[in-house]
Amino acid sequence: MRKQNKKHRAVRKHITGPNFTAQHLLHNPGTIRKLIDMARLQPADTVLEIGAGKGSLTFSIAELTRKVIAVEIDAGFVQTLRDKAASFPHIHIIQGDIRRMRLPAEPFCVVANIPFSITTAILEKLLGAEGSMLQSGVLILEKGAAQRFTRNPNPEPKPLLWSMYFRLDMKTVIPRTHFAPPPSVDAAILRMVRRDRPLIPAGKGKHFTAFAAYLLREPRLMVANGLRGIFTPAQLKHSLQLAKADREQPVASLSLEQWASLFTSMIGHVASHRWPRG
Repeated sequence: MRKQNKKHRAVRKHITGPNFTAQHLLHNPGTIRKLIDMARLQPADTVLEIGAGKGSLTFSIAELTRKVIAVEIDAGFVQTLRDKAASFPHIHIIQGDIRRMRLPAEPFCVVANIPFSITTAILEKLLGAEGSMLQSGVLILEKGAAQRFTRNPNPEPKPLLWSMYFRLDMKTVIPRTHFAPPPSVDAAILRMVRRDRPLIPAGKGKHFTAFAAYLLREPRLMVANGLRGIFTPAQLKHSLQLAKADREQPVASLSLEQWASLFTSMIGHVASHRWPRG
């Protein structure tokens, strides 16, 4: 135990560094601890950190896990991180744009204070086909974005698709004053956990997105009217019964389970030439 505490003190000592103001760096110790606690990291985990900055999260993660992959695009930050992490071989510093990088080929978690300006691109990468090995994660993003991605019912195809494979929950709101320099809006923590059983089959994301976009072109349309261009009358009746959906229910009010049921009925019983195209 003493040896472990000594290691933890050594890791924490390397968190300090020059104050860069080009990014919104998380500096509040309580919020850092809360984020790490919500990640529920295990000693055997491989953790991806996006936008590592000067390491306020990096070294806290390193105390708990076997491997940290810290990605940072800014050359100044990268050099600072490499200097600090020189004596910690399980911390791997990579300079690059996460949007153009390959994600780990082994099971991994993600813990990050991501750049707000590329939030959607990062989530598309993590929660899409490229992130097939992602198991769970916690991300700090704009409060409004976290609310939009976790709505249920959700009127947007992309968050609907992500929710077929992951449980998405908005957690604690983070005041803008917990960052330096502070952003113009408050932030929030988004927790992501891969479902043990996905709501739709693997490899069908492209078809599901097209299906959802087709129905959501008129969110207030009755679901039976929206589906008439896909299902035959008999198929429609059976599919609505399986989904426990009312014929007059607005498309935008469908639950995740209803979306999944209707989509599964389509790919299982409708000829592919009648499926919506992306």
